[in-house]
Amino acid sequence: MDEARLWAQIEAPEERRPLLTIGEARAVVQLLRREGSDAADELAATLARRLAAEE
Repeated sequence: MDEARLWAQIEAPEERRPLLTIGEARAVVQLLRREGSDAADELAATLARRLAAEE
């Protein structure tokens, strides 16, 4: 997919869907934590704070 098409899909308000499911977001946080860089750690922390607490 080219960049122009990607942005067109992102900006189409009538077709908005969540970017990730909760499970996918948790998996991304775990992968970022394994990365070990400062940027990955900061992003993992930001995402983790936005996730709902596990029940």
